[in-house]
Amino acid sequence: MAGVGFELRKLFQARTMTGHVKAYSYSAIITAGPFALMTGMVLAVQMLFSYYEIGEEAGQIFVGAVVYAFVFSQVLSSGFTMVLTRYLADCLSVHHYEDVTASFFGLGSILTVLGAAVSLAFFWDKPLDFVTKCLSYLFFALLLLAWAESVYLSAVKKFKGLLLSYLTGVLLAIFLSWAFLHWQLLPAEQCGLLAVDVGMTLVVLLFLLHIVDYFGLSPEGQNFAFLPYLERHWRLFLISFGYMLGIFLPNIIIWQGPWSTVAGGTFRFAPVYDVVTFFAFISVLPLMMLFVVSVETAFYERYNVYFTHITKRGNFREIDDARKDLLHTLWFEIRHIVEFQLVSTLVFLVLGNYILSNAGITYAQVNMYNVILFGAFFTGLLQLIYILMVYFDYQKDVLRISACFCLSNLVLGLLGLWFLGPDSYGFTFFLAGLLSFAFGFWRLSHFSQRINYFVFCSQPMFYQPVQGPLTKLALWLYGEKYVELELLGGERK
Repeated sequence: MAGVGFELRKLFQARTMTGHVKAYSYSAIITAGPFALMTGMVLAVQMLFSYYEIGEEAGQIFVGAVVYAFVFSQVLSSGFTMVLTRYLADCLSVHHYEDVTASFFGLGSILTVLGAAVSLAFFWDKPLDFVTKCLSYLFFALLLLAWAESVYLSAVKKFKGLLLSYLTGVLLAIFLSWAFLHWQLLPAEQCGLLAVDVGMTLVVLLFLLHIVDYFGLSPEGQNFAFLPYLERHWRLFLISFGYMLGIFLPNIIIWQGPWSTVAGGTFRFAPVYDVVTFFAFISVLPLMMLFVVSVETAFYERYNVYFTHITKRGNFREIDDARKDLLHTLWFEIRHIVEFQLVSTLVFLVLGNYILSNAGITYAQVNMYNVILFGAFFTGLLQLIYILMVYFDYQKDVLRISACFCLSNLVLGLLGLWFLGPDSYGFTFFLAGLLSFAFGFWRLSHFSQRINYFVFCSQPMFYQPVQGPLTKLALWLYGEKYVELELLGGERK
C-alpha cells in the first residue's frame, strides 16, 4: 500500500490535530468505505424487496447469489492478488510502469475464465432459471475484477475520486433496482441482480479509468509478464488463499448442517449464523484502520531505516540501534492495536447484545454472537501478525500459520458439525482463531529474537529466480522484450 502510506505520512507530518483527524479518517475510508458502500447497496435492494412485498423465495435467491459471489470471489482471487501485489511493488521500485496496466488485463482474463469454469460446475445441475444464473455469474466476475483492481488502487493517490466511483455505482444500482421493481420488467430476483450488475460494471470501469490515468496504457504492455511470480512466490499465493478460505470455512461447513436453508434449489446457506458472523466481523474494522496507520507510518519508517543502514553500508552500531528501534516500535504498535481493538470488541459486545436481542434473535444465538465476536478478534490480530511477517519476507513460517488457521477451522468445524451439534457453532471458529493466533504470536516472537540470523544468514547469497514453466511461457510470449524485474535492483530510473 505504498501510495496509501505516502498520503498518510504526509498527513501525519503536519503534527496538528486536524492532520491526525484527516489521517485516521483517510484510513477509515480506505479500509471500511468500500465495504460499507457495498453492504449498503445490498441492504437497500433488500429494503426495496420488502417495500414492494416481494416473495421470500425471490429475496433469498438474490441474497444467495450476492453472498456466494462475495465469498467465493474473495477465496478465488485472494492468492492471485497477493502475488500481484508483489509484482506491482517490484514494478514501482524499479520504475517499470509500462506493464502495470497490462498486468490487470492479464490477471482479469485469468480470473474471469476461472470464475466461468467454477460457475459452470456449480450451476450445471441446478434448477435455477438460466438468466438468473447468468446474472449471478456476471456479479461474481465483476467482483473478481474489482478485487484485482484494488491492488492497483492502493497506489493511485486520488482517493476522493475512487470513493465517488464507488458511491456512483452504488446509487445507480439502487436506482435501477427501484425502477426495475416498480415497472416489474423482470422477475424480482433478476431485477435486483441486473441492477447490482450494472452498478458494479460502472464501478469497475471507473476504477479502470483511474488506473489507466495514473499508470498509463502502453501499447506494448505485456499482459502476462507477472506469471513467473506465481511460481516464484507460490507461498504468498497459498498464504492468502489459506487465510481467506479459513475465514469462510466455518460458514461453508455450517451451511451443510441443520440450520441451512436452500434458495431456489441452488444456494445453501444458514441465515442466522451468516448474519451473526457478519456483525461480528464488522467489529474488526477499527483494527484494520489503526493497523494501516501504524504500519504505514511508525513501523515503516523504522523498517526503512533498518534496511537502509544494511544496504547503504551503515556500521554495526547504526544497524544494531536501528534494529532495537524497529523491534521496540513493532511490539509497541502491536500492544497499542490490541488494546484499541479489545475496547472496540467490548463495545460491539454490548451493542450487539442489545440490537440482536431486539431483532428477534434467541438468547442462545446472541451467546453465539459473543463467542464469534472474540473469534473475529483473534482472526483480525492473526492477519496483523502475518502481514508484519510478510514485510520481512518470512514466507515459510507465515505459510505454516495460514495452514494452521485453515486446517484448524476445517477440523474443528467438521467436528462441530458431525459430533457436537449446533451448541458448538461459533465456538469452533473461536477456538481455531485463538489457537492460530497463539501459534502466530509465538512465531513472530521467535522471529524478532533471531532477526539478525533471518536477515543476514537465511537469505541466499546470490538470488537466482526460479525458471519454471510459467517463466518459460513468459519468455516464449515476449522473448527478449521480457524484463526480469527481480534482477534489476532498485536503482533504475
